[in-house]
Amino acid sequence: MLGKVESPAKARLVKKQRYSEPLHYTVCGLDEVYLINGFTVESIKGEDYVSIEDLDGLWKAIGLHLVTMRKALAPKEIRFLRQHMGLTQAGLATKLRVTDQTVARWEKGQTDPGPADLAIRVQFLSSKMAQPEGEQLLPKLVKIFDEITHRDDIEPKIIMLERSKKKWKSDASALMPASPPVPVSLT
Repeated sequence: MLGKVESPAKARLVKKQRYSEPLHYTVCGLDEVYLINGFTVESIKGEDYVSIEDLDGLWKAIGLHLVTMRKALAPKEIRFLRQHMGLTQAGLATKLRVTDQTVARWEKGQTDPGPADLAIRVQFLSSKMAQPEGEQLLPKLVKIFDEITHRDDIEPKIIMLERSKKKWKSDASALMPASPPVPVSLT
C-alpha cells in the first residue's frame, strides 16, 4: 500500500530510505497507531510515498491488539474491527442481535456499546482475519473481560507496532512511550 507522506521536508526522505523515527499510521482510521519499522518511503516524481510490508498482517496485529487491550473499545476501534471482519454495520448488528442504527451510534460515539463491547471482541477473534492467533486468544479473553470490567479506561492509548520475523506485533509494555514519538503522518 502506498500513502503520501504529509510532511516530506520534516521527514528528511531519500528514495527508498527507511525512517529512524516511528511513522504515525492514520490511514487505518485510528489516530494512535505508530509503526516502528515494516515500511519504506519512495520518492516518485518529487512526491514521497510510504509502502507498508504485509498490510493484512499489520491490520491483523492492530485488531488483535485492540481486542486484548484492557479498556473499552473506542468508536473508531469498533469501526476498524467491523471493517476488518468484512462486515457492514447491518452485518455486525445481525451477529449481535441489535439494529444497524445501534452499531452506527456506537461508531459515532453517540452511545456506549456496553456488554456488546465484549461480543465484538469475540466476533473479531473468531473471524478469518484474526486466525490462527484469534483461536488461541479466545480462552484468555475470559480473564481479560474480568480485568476490563475493573480497569475501564476510555482515553485512547498509543499503539506501537513492530515488524520482526515477517510478522507484525505490538508490545505495549516495551514500546509505549511516556509521550507520543515525533510522528510522520500519512494523508
